[in-house]
Amino acid sequence: ICGIISIWSDRMVYESDIEETIIQLLQNKNYEFIDENDSWISDRKLDEFINKDLLLDCLSRINGTNDFEILNEAINTITRLENPSLFERNFAFHKYLIDGITIESKNYVVNPLIRLIDFETPENNVFQVCHQVKFNEGRNNRIPDVIIYINGLPLIVMELKSFSEDATKAMLEDAYDQLGGCSEHDGYRYDIPTLFNYSAFLVISDGVTTKVGTLTSKIDRYNEWKSVSGEKGYDDSCVMQLNILIDGLFEQRRLLDVIKNNIFFIQDKNNKPVKIMSQYHQYFGVNKAYDSILKTIKPEGSGKAGIIWHTQGSGKSFSMVMLAHRLLISPKLNVPTIVLLTDRIDLDDQLYKTF
Repeated sequence: ICGIISIWSDRMVYESDIEETIIQLLQNKNYEFIDENDSWISDRKLDEFINKDLLLDCLSRINGTNDFEILNEAINTITRLENPSLFERNFAFHKYLIDGITIESKNYVVNPLIRLIDFETPENNVFQVCHQVKFNEGRNNRIPDVIIYINGLPLIVMELKSFSEDATKAMLEDAYDQLGGCSEHDGYRYDIPTLFNYSAFLVISDGVTTKVGTLTSKIDRYNEWKSVSGEKGYDDSCVMQLNILIDGLFEQRRLLDVIKNNIFFIQDKNNKPVKIMSQYHQYFGVNKAYDSILKTIKPEGSGKAGIIWHTQGSGKSFSMVMLAHRLLISPKLNVPTIVLLTDRIDLDDQLYKTF
């Protein structure tokens, strides 16, 4: 793999090169590659985005039930997201993905909760990657470059562009625009909007520079994932950026952790949902802070967990939200009280809106 990456500086990099490398890197992490010979891809209608048979099988295994009536009702819930706003539909699906779907049924004393993903046991899920799959919802045919499926759900779409040494920025912007930018109705989102109901996050790449963002991210909010395990992030001279992204973000347990604990929504000034995803330094910093807190709890510990230092504009408020979330759901802390201290009124307002 390292050899594949290193030769790119000597010649033009084509989208097919990047696709093949991403697929190979993901296969090395136990993602199943599904191609045009896969029965679901070859037999499906072009407006089908979810592998329902696979999802049904996964739901049965994850939830320990063969009651296919309630399992199919859960699938119907996520395929009938009827809000006219794509961002609102994505928000609704995200809540189902993280919290599960409660199904009303007279056959149970307590309405069953159906989980779409087993976040605690990654090997209990099915991770797949495919490329160049054609979709059509009545407008133009669209063929996303790479899609990552978990349990038959298309959670991550990647758009790739050929690398040109003089046009790196333009290539990434082309990929961003093709995915629809931060609009609800442009690019792929106009022609195949249903695919993006299920988007956890998006990836754009020219093979040299690779960035990650969400449906609502502006281009300057797409960021590189620069670290595998929390070490100092790479600089611009690094030639292994794509490898670091896959190793650092797409290891299966870490990917599920990011989706569950490091993606959240806030409301903008028009009360529309804005989807936030942690950057690499926030993810590793929050995890280290959380671990330090657990190790220093009184009376066994000193009660002094430490300090996270941020530069201006690096996402302090969002880091605080993600750390508070981990603390509140931790069974070891029994719903702790969290106190926020600020030294400026504008920070009070900022944190109030964020939390």
